[in-house]
Amino acid sequence: MLRCGPLSSSGNPPQTFHPLAAGWKALQRFYRPFILVQIVALVLATTYFTVPAVRKACMALAALKMRGGLPFVMAAGALAGGILPELFKALSTGTSPLRGRGRTIAFNTAFFAVNGAVVDAYYRLAARLFGEDGRPATVAAKVALDQFAFTPCWLAVIVFVFLAEKLAFEPVAIQQAMRPTFYQSRVLPLLVPNWCYWIPMVSIIYAPPSPLQFLMFLLALSAWSLIMVFIARGNQE
Repeated sequence: MLRCGPLSSSGNPPQTFHPLAAGWKALQRFYRPFILVQIVALVLATTYFTVPAVRKACMALAALKMRGGLPFVMAAGALAGGILPELFKALSTGTSPLRGRGRTIAFNTAFFAVNGAVVDAYYRLAARLFGEDGRPATVAAKVALDQFAFTPCWLAVIVFVFLAEKLAFEPVAIQQAMRPTFYQSRVLPLLVPNWCYWIPMVSIIYAPPSPLQFLMFLLALSAWSLIMVFIARGNQE
């Protein structure tokens, strides 16, 4: 049986865990915000096409993103992935989000700023490859490339980065943690819940015009970052 789960002080996974156990545990913990965000995204996509006022507001936000360029993209990614999830957790638990976690929050915020830039670049690439229309064939092609090519590769980078941060970027500890089963034991537990969450989400995200897709991604990211950090660090935050 493969190993996964919380790290020991040496950076090695402890005793046996099924590789999907962390993903299942995180899904049990966070399924409510996942479902809520998916419903909100579906409502937003539907009202965009049916309610002129919603469409006008969305286009105004998209225009703001276009004017802001890369700084706006990175700031929005940091807000959605690094700051809002901490506020959600603080509101739900009644604790201070900065209590003993300032360094972790700063790292998360910096990472999600970079992640925002990467995802925005990917969305623009997908639009060039498949077009910007919302036809089912176009959406299906984008979803397939997103979830079965881009995501498995980018998740491996994400897991490595968060694992290295947890190990204080200590080269010896990182080397010990990077075993031949790294992908199966560390990335796969994140990839499976990723598909459960993001395949429905990106099917909704790719339907509106391209300028709106990144904005909808930010909405989805605010919930997804909870489970991603939970598993990628291999701890029980």
